[in-house]
Amino acid sequence: MATNNAVNVGLSGSTGTGSFVGSTSPSIVTPTFTTNATFFGTAITAVPIDKVAIQTFTSSGTYTPTSGMVYCVIECVGGGGAGGSCAVSTGQGAGGGGGGGSYARKISTAATVGSSQTVTIGAAGIAAATGNHNGGNGGDTSVGSICIGKGGTGGTGNGGNGAVAQGAGGVAGTGDFVILGQDGNIGGGGSTASPFAGTGGGGSSVFGPGAASVSTTGTGTSANAAAYGAGGAGGLSLSSTSAAAGGGGAKGVVVITEFIAS
Repeated sequence: MATNNAVNVGLSGSTGTGSFVGSTSPSIVTPTFTTNATFFGTAITAVPIDKVAIQTFTSSGTYTPTSGMVYCVIECVGGGGAGGSCAVSTGQGAGGGGGGGSYARKISTAATVGSSQTVTIGAAGIAAATGNHNGGNGGDTSVGSICIGKGGTGGTGNGGNGAVAQGAGGVAGTGDFVILGQDGNIGGGGSTASPFAGTGGGGSSVFGPGAASVSTTGTGTSANAAAYGAGGAGGLSLSSTSAAAGGGGAKGVVVITEFIAS
């Protein structure tokens, strides 16, 4: 689903009179566009921009540019990986945290975008079922092939008391400027509970932190990620007869800021 928030920006100047110290009064100069500008290697057409609109996609769909769009800034974040689950532990076992999705930004002209582009929102990594299972990977988020944010990897499941690997953050995607997703935290393990409490947190994305580590036994439902593209936390079994599920990652998002000449 896309939402569109338009902001009208008035560009007209004002005139007036006043007194000046010196022999010559300054003249009022009306700015003109004489050359094209270039941002991150992309040429921007030199025309007056008098409106800005924002289209936000939280589910897959189609990006259709607003009439008069000259250029736009496309931002994509991949889906976050889920945390791994944990089997019964006599001390402590925690699944590895899921990795956050990577961020990509692209400045694109109307000619490059064309009449429309397919928007794909990276799916959230699916939470690992109770036991010793790896968390699901997050999906890639994209606007056509113009801009792509990569999904984070799910954390490793834990068999009981050993330490396990975290999920990796999303790798570099496609854009003028990219930021890698943050890795999750390793899933701790040991014969006693207290030294390793709080391991297995999810990795962050540009849009917010990953899910916090679980600090008590349980199903891990409180370890689901909330911020777009963030990773879920690993499930924790703390001196318990109960196994724990991992927390789910969060889906990606697309934000497109349009610069319009009406």
